[in-house]
Amino acid sequence: KPAKQRKMTHCDGKKAEVRVSENGKLWSVDTDVEPEFLEDMGVKLLGDEEDSNKSKLKGSKSPLGVELLSDSNSDEKKLPPKKRDQRTENPVSEDFFLYRRRLPMHMTGIDVFSKLSDELILMIFKMLPKTMLARCSLVCKRWQRISYDEALWIKMDLGSKTLAPNSLGHLLSRGTLALRLAQAEISDPIFYSSCSLLSNDVECKLQYLDLSMAVITEEGLASLLSVCRYLRKLSLEHCRVSEKVCLAISRNPSLEVLNMSACYGVTDDCIISILDGCKKILSLNLGWTNMSVDTLDVLCTDLPHSLQRINMSGCRKTLTDDHVEQLVASCPELVELDLSDCTTLTARTISLVSTLHKIEYLALSRCYSITPSAYLQLKSVKTLMYLDVFNLMSDQSIANLQQNLPEVEINKFLFSSVARPTVGIRRTSIWGLRVRD
Repeated sequence: KPAKQRKMTHCDGKKAEVRVSENGKLWSVDTDVEPEFLEDMGVKLLGDEEDSNKSKLKGSKSPLGVELLSDSNSDEKKLPPKKRDQRTENPVSEDFFLYRRRLPMHMTGIDVFSKLSDELILMIFKMLPKTMLARCSLVCKRWQRISYDEALWIKMDLGSKTLAPNSLGHLLSRGTLALRLAQAEISDPIFYSSCSLLSNDVECKLQYLDLSMAVITEEGLASLLSVCRYLRKLSLEHCRVSEKVCLAISRNPSLEVLNMSACYGVTDDCIISILDGCKKILSLNLGWTNMSVDTLDVLCTDLPHSLQRINMSGCRKTLTDDHVEQLVASCPELVELDLSDCTTLTARTISLVSTLHKIEYLALSRCYSITPSAYLQLKSVKTLMYLDVFNLMSDQSIANLQQNLPEVEINKFLFSSVARPTVGIRRTSIWGLRVRD
């Protein structure tokens, strides 16, 4: 048959014609290969006896991008006469296309970064936010090596974020020193078994950690603190602790500031573990932890001599004058003392506090058993600068007390700042270190 009237036919088993639409041309391919080989390529030799199966090949494509064609007689019968004449005049129909793989785009120009040293690229990367820095690590191996430099990950703010498992493992392995996780939601497991921090291949260098009001399990908290050995300041406000967590805290002998305000699960064994391992604590906040009498006995007896600031507020019916006496004897260098909401304290506490020769801040708000006249004993304390006695006196009584203590500012601070990482509305830094880009 003429080439215009056939799409695929079989000629003596040696020649297969495949019509391909490319610039209006027809291509005829001669081959001496076996039919089985052609079938592997997606081309099948058809004879007259296979006319009934030709229609099944229409529209199929070979792995080479060639569309196989079948007999057109059945298709032409379905077309109207006008379109059938047009198809006869133009053997290459618009229904057939040659598909080509699109070539990858290559950027043209000069790669300026390839001419820069690693030090210069590192200086540029320091100006980028952490999200952009993570994307830069995917560009090439050189950028990945530079973007993982410890100088770029010293301070990190993930407050109010939701962290996937092992996210902290990737972060801490890059040498982070200050990390803010306040109100963050941290999923278990904190570290995978293959994490380099657990195998001691990489050492955790974390020194400042803020976990205030973070959503984390006791097991996750213990796992996170177990890799820390150089902590200097730690905040666990409103977290649930256990003896295992406190044992991990005790393995940081350089710990100076510890905030455990409103923590759950604080027992005398927890206090013993922390005070046995952390001898350099300067600031301690244990307010509103519901400590029992036994726990207070252990605390006031074992506190380090160098302690300067302590918050023991919220011990409504457990903290007594005897505990204050033991506290003053154990920590004569106290600068700040918060005993608010300890309703069993009496005027004897004022006499005991007056013996502290370095005291600057004293909070006795809502200590209803102390009479207003007892505060006049503080005249002898020359170092006292601030006194908070909220909800105890009338305005006239406060004015009289102010006349007797002219050098002291009364009721200036609503909340205690002892050991807290952030004070007021400043949420971009912890303990004076800026952590947000």
